[in-house]
Amino acid sequence: MKIIVLAAGEGKRMWPITIDKCLIPFLGKSLLYHNLKKIKENVDPDLIGVDGEFVIISTPQSKDEVTKIAQALNLKFQLVVQQQPKGMADALLSAKEYLEGEVLVVNAEDILDGEVYGEVAKGGADVVVAGLKVDKYFPGGYLKVDGDKVVGIVEKPGEGNEPSGMVKLVVDYFKDGKKLVEYLEKASSEQDDVYEKALDQMITDGMEVKFTKYDGVWIPLKYPWQILDILEHLLQDIEQQISPGANVSEKATITGKVIIEEGVRVFEGAVIKGPCYIGKNVIVGNNTMIRESDLEEGCVTGFSSDITRSYIGANSWFHTNYIGDSVIEGDFGMGSGAVLANLRLDDHTIRVGEEEIDSGRHKLGLMAGKGSRIAVNASAMPGARVGSNSLIGPGVVLYGDVKENKKVLVKQELEITEHTPALTSYDQFREKLKK
Repeated sequence: MKIIVLAAGEGKRMWPITIDKCLIPFLGKSLLYHNLKKIKENVDPDLIGVDGEFVIISTPQSKDEVTKIAQALNLKFQLVVQQQPKGMADALLSAKEYLEGEVLVVNAEDILDGEVYGEVAKGGADVVVAGLKVDKYFPGGYLKVDGDKVVGIVEKPGEGNEPSGMVKLVVDYFKDGKKLVEYLEKASSEQDDVYEKALDQMITDGMEVKFTKYDGVWIPLKYPWQILDILEHLLQDIEQQISPGANVSEKATITGKVIIEEGVRVFEGAVIKGPCYIGKNVIVGNNTMIRESDLEEGCVTGFSSDITRSYIGANSWFHTNYIGDSVIEGDFGMGSGAVLANLRLDDHTIRVGEEEIDSGRHKLGLMAGKGSRIAVNASAMPGARVGSNSLIGPGVVLYGDVKENKKVLVKQELEITEHTPALTSYDQFREKLKK
């Protein structure tokens, strides 16, 4: 069996995050690393066999990093580059020379319980897919089912038009990879659903397609705020681990499950409440509070900052700031007194962008691309997004989105007149002290 890993998604809806979704680091390792490790541990080696291997489909810009990740896990693998982001079917056809015999097709960035990979990989029909019962509409593929058989697939049917409550996950077994290639090459669609059209045609042509009902964790990564959902999930499984190469003050407070990596310095008065991940060479300054967050390598939190339930990418720095439920890609800076608000006072869920996409979250702060800056005493309102390398100037109150490579400044008019100081209570007080 070959395990085909789809790691070439474009991620248009992830703006302002610029890094490929599967390469976003969590707890010091990329999301792809976490998922490849999970698949490796849960698919029966006897099913893979001596000739089995991973086939990882990546983007041109991520191929070198993907290679390093697969090598770090000691995988037997082939790397295939999808030159243009033309969807799932095109990604698979770019690797068609490897699609032979039994294949298992999986997404690189979906968070699932590991058992589902092993269960679907057992096969038992021409095609076996995984289906998840959902309580509310999700814009994905839905299964038409009859018992344990799939009798049709409908992509994004629209709310109220679902053929069932069963959403199709991307954990798909094919008994004959060449047959999959044949159907993919024949299928066509003006929408991004060629893969689903091919599967639907297989069903129409009488191939046996079954589904495995899955009721575990499922966190898709389509929007930047879902990074927070993935982080919360991954933090649940950590144990306290403080590197002997870290320098933690005896006057700091560490409680709960906290990972502190080598080179970290935690100064007097700092409080870290788990679950938390503090990456290599991070500095946690005096009187800083960090709660339920991930600070990746090289971050600096200066005096008296509060970082709560946030994802902080590498080499970001803070000083006297509040950062709540925010997603920071990295190389980010905040001036003293700047605040990232995370809660509407009317307690409505937070909607994002001009499209007013409902995040479903009551708490959501800033989402910021790599290299962006927030200057002194500036504020970002809940759900705002800032593109990479943009600057929000001093005193700005940011309510909406700012595209990449922009500068936002406040226009200020000053009135300067003559001033004649009068005797004040402060002056009187000082005189009394002299007596």
